[in-house]
Amino acid sequence: MRDKRDKQRLYRAEGIKLLYSNALPGILITFIVATSLVFTFLGHENRTGKLIWWATICLLLAVRLVDTLLWYRANSFERKQNHFYWRFSTGCLLTALLWSSWCLFFSGGFSSEEFTSSMVILSAMAGGATSILSGNALIGTLYPIIVLVPFSLELLCASEKYKNNLGALGLCFTAIMVFSAGRAARYVKSAILLKYKNSQLLERMEETIRTRTQEIYEISHTDSLTGLHNRVAFLRAANALTLRYKQNEISGFSLFFIDLDGFKAINDTLGHDAGDQILLAFSDRLKTFNRDNNAMLCRWGGDEFIFCIPLTDRAQLARLAQEMNESFSQPWALRGQELFLSATIGIAICPRHSEAITRLIQLADIAMYSLKGKQPQRVAFYNRELETELLNQVYLQEALKSALAKNEMRLVYQPIVEAQSGRIVSLETLLRWQCGDDAIPPSLFIPVAEKSGSIVPLGYWIIEEACKTLAELPPAAKEIALSVNVSIVQLQDAAFIDKVEQLLTHYAIAPERLHLEVTESLFHESQTEIYAKVSYLQDKGVRISIDDFGTGYSSLSVIQNMRIDFVKIDRSFVNNIDDKGLAVVQAVLTMSGTFGYEVIAEGVETARQAQTLRNFGVPLLQGYYFSQPLEKAAMLARVVEATCATRL
Repeated sequence: MRDKRDKQRLYRAEGIKLLYSNALPGILITFIVATSLVFTFLGHENRTGKLIWWATICLLLAVRLVDTLLWYRANSFERKQNHFYWRFSTGCLLTALLWSSWCLFFSGGFSSEEFTSSMVILSAMAGGATSILSGNALIGTLYPIIVLVPFSLELLCASEKYKNNLGALGLCFTAIMVFSAGRAARYVKSAILLKYKNSQLLERMEETIRTRTQEIYEISHTDSLTGLHNRVAFLRAANALTLRYKQNEISGFSLFFIDLDGFKAINDTLGHDAGDQILLAFSDRLKTFNRDNNAMLCRWGGDEFIFCIPLTDRAQLARLAQEMNESFSQPWALRGQELFLSATIGIAICPRHSEAITRLIQLADIAMYSLKGKQPQRVAFYNRELETELLNQVYLQEALKSALAKNEMRLVYQPIVEAQSGRIVSLETLLRWQCGDDAIPPSLFIPVAEKSGSIVPLGYWIIEEACKTLAELPPAAKEIALSVNVSIVQLQDAAFIDKVEQLLTHYAIAPERLHLEVTESLFHESQTEIYAKVSYLQDKGVRISIDDFGTGYSSLSVIQNMRIDFVKIDRSFVNNIDDKGLAVVQAVLTMSGTFGYEVIAEGVETARQAQTLRNFGVPLLQGYYFSQPLEKAAMLARVVEATCATRL
C-alpha cells in the first residue's frame, strides 16, 4: 500500500474489528472480578459507596455489551465507521477510570487482605489489557496508565515505607505494560498489513487463474483428435441454434446420434492407435456431408458422433442418413488392409420431438440404441414407443436385481413324453416372474437379464432349483430328467462348470438326469470356448439339447461338430407341418440316424399334429396337447400318478 492514509484506514478498520472481537470476554471478566471484589470485602466501612461503585461499573458494562452486540449485527461497511471506534474507546477508558477510582476512594478503609487483593487485581487487569486491547496502541497504552498510575502516585505520597515501595513498583509495572502494549500494537499492525498483502496476492492469483482458465477454455473448444466440436462447445453452439429457432430465424433442425459399430473390436485387437486412425477417417467422411457448411459436427465421446443440421423434412433426413450409411459401409484402409465397419444412426427433430437440445440428444440416442442387435436396420427416427420400451427395460433391469431376494421367481415344468406310450421321460424347466401384480413374460426379461449380467446368478438359481426338484422326485421316477435353458452369458462365466459340478454333487444327482438346452446360434458366437465347456460337461455325463433347431445360423455345422444328445424341432415347423414344416421334420429324422441324436418336437398343440409326428417316427413330443407348464406341486402329483399307473 503506497498511501499512508490508506494504511491508517486499514489499521483503524481492522483494529476496531479486533477490539470488538475481544470485547465480550473482557466485559465478562471485568464483571466477575468486580463483583467478587466488592462482595468479598463488603463490610460496614464504605458499604454504600462500594455498592454504588459496583452498580456504576455494571451499568457501564451493560452499555458496552449492547454496543458490542450492535457491532456484531452491523454490516461490514458500518463496522468500519468511526463512531464505533469512539464508542468503544470511551467505554473502555471509563472502565479503566472506575478501576482506578476503586483504590482512590476506598483504600483508606482497606484491610491488609483487601489492599493486597486490590493491588493484584488492578495489576492483572492492566496486564490483561495489553493483549485484549492490542488492536489500538493508544487505548492499550492509556488503559494501564489510568488503572495503575493514580493509585501508585498516591502510594508514593503515603507515610508508610512499604506503600512507597508498592507505588514505585506500580509505576515500574505501568511502564512495562505501556512498553508491552506498544510492542503488541506494532505486532498487530504488522499482522494486519501482512494479511492485506496476502489478500491482494490471492486476488491477483485468482485473476490470473481466471484468465488462464478462459484461455484454456477457448483453446479446447475442439476435439483434439478429429478437430470436431467437443461436447461442451457443441452444447454451446446448439443452444445458440435453439435460440435461432425460438426467434423464428429457422423452422427447426434435426440431430443425428451416430454410433460406429465394431469399433471396440478394432481397439481391442489392433490397438488404440489403429482405433484413433479409424475415428479420424470416420470424422473426415462425416465432414463431407456438411455440404452447405450449415451443419454442426461433434465427437460426443469414444465412437459416438453428433451431426446437427437445420433440416426437418423426414424424407430428406432419411435420404441423408442412408447416404451416410452407404459411405460408412465402404472399406476402411488401415495398415495396408481393408476393414469393413458400419454405423447406427438415431434421429430426433426439433420441434417435433423436443425444443431442448439435451432432450433431443437423449431422444436420438434412444432411437439409435433401439437398433442395436436389429441389423440390417441402421437408421431410426425417435418415437414414444422406443422410449417406453427403453424405460421398461431399465425398470426390468432394476427389478431383476432384487427379484430372487423377494422370492418373485419360480419354476414351472412341462413334460416331454414318449410319442407312442405317452410316458413322461423328462421335464423342461420354464422360468416365471411375478413382479408385484404383473406377470412378466420370459421373452421380455430374459434378454434384459442377459444384457445386464443378471442372467448369471439367475441361471445358477435355476440349475440349483432343478437339482432340488430332481432330488424330490419319488424313487419310481428316478429315470426322469430335467432340462434347463442356458444362455451364452452363463456359459461364458468362468465358474460355470465348477458350479454345475458342485450342485450335482451336493444334491446327489446323476449327471445324465440334467439336460442343458442351448440354441444353435450360441455356437456361432464363440465356438472354441463354448465347444470346450460343452464337451467337458458331456464327458461328465450331462446331456445337451439344441433348442429351436432350424432357426439359427449353423444347424448342420453344430450337428457335425458337437456330440449333440437331443435336437428340439422348433414349434414354427410343427405348426406348419402340413406344408413345408414336414420337410424339415423328415430331414432332421434322417440325420438323427447318422449323427446319433434323439429328436424332440416341441409346440405340439393338436391331436392331428401329434399323430402326424408319431407316424413319421418322431420319438419324443412336447406341447400343450400333452400338458401345459405345471407348478411344482402339480408336476410332482402328475409324476407320482404316472409312475403309479406304470406299475399297475
